[in-house]
Amino acid sequence: MTHGTFWTRWRNGVGWMWVNEPYQAYLPHRETDWVMNLETRDRYHAKQGRSTARVILHAAGARGARPLSLYLKRHYQLPLRERMLALVDPSGPHTPAAAEWRHLERVRSLGVRVPEVVAVGGRTGPRGRLQSFLMIAELTASEPLNELLPTLPPIVGQARFEVLKRGLAAEMARITATLHNAGVFHSDLYLCHFFMDQAHVVSPTDPPTLALIDLHRAVEPRLGRFWKRWKDLGQLLYSTIELDCVTDRDRLRFLVHYGRLAGIRRQRLLARMVQFRAARYLAHNQKGGS
Repeated sequence: MTHGTFWTRWRNGVGWMWVNEPYQAYLPHRETDWVMNLETRDRYHAKQGRSTARVILHAAGARGARPLSLYLKRHYQLPLRERMLALVDPSGPHTPAAAEWRHLERVRSLGVRVPEVVAVGGRTGPRGRLQSFLMIAELTASEPLNELLPTLPPIVGQARFEVLKRGLAAEMARITATLHNAGVFHSDLYLCHFFMDQAHVVSPTDPPTLALIDLHRAVEPRLGRFWKRWKDLGQLLYSTIELDCVTDRDRLRFLVHYGRLAGIRRQRLLARMVQFRAARYLAHNQKGGS
């Protein structure tokens, strides 16, 4: 992986790509432009100079290899500051793709399950342009909790569902406290970003297997960590409000687990601040939808 010289980046532009070793057969040519221009409409979403889509790749020269299902995040238009920084320091995390790659590996190092990075890359230049992409392996047989939870009571029965929710509250609290204790804050911590392995529904494990996704906004601030804590927890609480299957007891159980694991002494203050932040998100959302 090379970024060329400053003048090469400025005059001609330089593409770069890192491919995770287990997936090199799926991307043998390391063609950055091919990735940036790849056309796919499977679960395609685009806005404000970025896009996300699902892609299926096949291994070159590997007979019997399974197709690889992944999500491709691309960024076509980036701010001037990041473009100039990448021109001077191309190996730094100045693109959303490089930053999320770093966040994913940081969170993985803490023992939290996250999607595996397949490849990351981009193009620096010419003349100050900057693009990037990130490929992450799809979490097969897993579903986001906001979609999965409402479907479960008729499948597993109410008694089993209550047991499942207790396990989920404890595991979500463990994951969140692990991040916060290490000074890492998700900054987009909604229920839809927790994925559960559906095998847990059929064959329960203790604790349930959860993965955390979408770490592109993660931060490790030196100051104001309590604000970031309240923001994360407020977002998570807000994302459960419209789910009838999640009760106040479930929310309280999560906060009690979290407070113990995070070493929070003033848990009542924490609960009040989290409720305040969640109420603000709810009011903002209702105002935006009116």
